[in-house]
Amino acid sequence: MTARDAVRGKKTPKKTSEETTMKKILTGLAITALAAVASGGVMAAYPDKPIRLIVPALAGGAADTLARMIGKRLTEKFGPTVIVENKPGAAAIIGMTDIAKAKPDGYTLGMTFSGAMSINPSLYESLSYDPIKDYSPIAIVAVSPLIITASPKLGVKTLRGLLDLARKEPGKLTFASTGTGSTQHLSMELFKSTVGVDMLHVPYKGSAAAVIDVQSGLVSTLSDNAITVIPFIQSGQLVPLAVETPQRIPALPDVPTVAELGYPGYQAVGWYGLLAPAGTPEPIVAKLNGAINEMLEDPAFTQWLAQQGMEPQRDTPEGFRRYVAQEKDKWARVIKTAGVPRQSMR
Repeated sequence: MTARDAVRGKKTPKKTSEETTMKKILTGLAITALAAVASGGVMAAYPDKPIRLIVPALAGGAADTLARMIGKRLTEKFGPTVIVENKPGAAAIIGMTDIAKAKPDGYTLGMTFSGAMSINPSLYESLSYDPIKDYSPIAIVAVSPLIITASPKLGVKTLRGLLDLARKEPGKLTFASTGTGSTQHLSMELFKSTVGVDMLHVPYKGSAAAVIDVQSGLVSTLSDNAITVIPFIQSGQLVPLAVETPQRIPALPDVPTVAELGYPGYQAVGWYGLLAPAGTPEPIVAKLNGAINEMLEDPAFTQWLAQQGMEPQRDTPEGFRRYVAQEKDKWARVIKTAGVPRQSMR
């Protein structure tokens, strides 16, 4: 028998279970190490080209103004330009759908807000996006306090006075909003159900026309963002009755909250946050979250927010996701209780 025949005929000894187990462990460690290196590469390289920041609202509004400031700050921090792209229409549905369908590589982000994420899912039939499943939340950035105001011609100076008048003549008082299903509309529906009064809703297409008719006394009251109503409060054209945040706001330190007037737990705010399409790599999400929270620690940025009628908010991506879910459930209950009709997407 030749040497070659001897080799061919020799059986390879079977691997022991210990050897097999050790091989699996080493393979797993190698994969983990490679993943860590890959993640580190993503973190180090991102961003290395311009970022598109979609705003599902018109230019000049609060969401657009905030997005442009964030874009400017991110450009200064990272280098590549952040390009803000306005995609308004259909109550933010057009822009939100485009964000959801974008490539999840960190180079398409979205500036979102309470109406788009927390209200639309319960308001619109067959919504083209899911606020929980279709996005990777990055960071909540700010809240915009809502303020309940009254017409000077109504003759009330306090929230208690408004309630007394509403209970005396149920259904006679009216409240304006920026449209059916808007945050301004639903905040007053929440207020009505919380305090137990009946008031008639008068929807408008935007704040400007609503404020004019409340000033003139054609409509009794209005709940709207601080940045919208504070100038009219300061000029005496609107009477502030209560703020809808848990604490009083610096811009109106003498105006009480709804909660402290006997309705603990009451809260209604508009909010703004940054997100990305679902599946965006976690290292990129974490890097952007860190950049946003760094901004929120800068006094110059927080002072700028205050000038816009906003208050800074800081949280983790997962905390932001939980907040969106909580707000979604909250406004779903309000919509159901108020009997707000479902809207069709056109």
